[in-house]
Amino acid sequence: LRCASPPRRVTLHAKARPVFVSDVVEADLAPTLAWLEEQGGGPLAGRLRDALADGRLHVESPEFYTGPLPFWEMPDELHARLAEAALVLTKGDANFRRLLGDLHWPHDTDFADLMREYWPTSLAALRTCKSGVLVGVVPAVEAAAAAAEPEKWLTGGVYGMVSFAPKATPS
Repeated sequence: LRCASPPRRVTLHAKARPVFVSDVVEADLAPTLAWLEEQGGGPLAGRLRDALADGRLHVESPEFYTGPLPFWEMPDELHARLAEAALVLTKGDANFRRLLGDLHWPHDTDFADLMREYWPTSLAALRTCKSGVLVGVVPAVEAAAAAAEPEKWLTGGVYGMVSFAPKATPS
């Protein structure tokens, strides 16, 4: 990511141990940077290594991420750490489901309204739709997706989405 004023520190939250094949653990970082270098991404790999070395990029692996609880039940310590961030990015259908408690909300429920109830900072959730848990989709878009892919639109990994919730401002 490039910013007009880059963050002083970026924290990558990895899993303490993999739950799904796509999960990243801290030990994956070195071979990933080596692969990136082999593919012609040497300058980027070098910048990332430099950032790791001087603390601008930091990796943490909270145990909470490998458990079954919804994000609103995260430990106070993790909540406080996330609250320090200007923005949290999550990826994956499982994390999206945990953000919503794996509950089936009306699909047109506003994502930001739900996150304001408990999430401590700005949030962008990236996911491929692989479960019936969905919010933030207006009826016309849902109808178009269902018409185009009647059997797979919601659970077949055909569609993806980015949901954003700005940090709640105190009233």
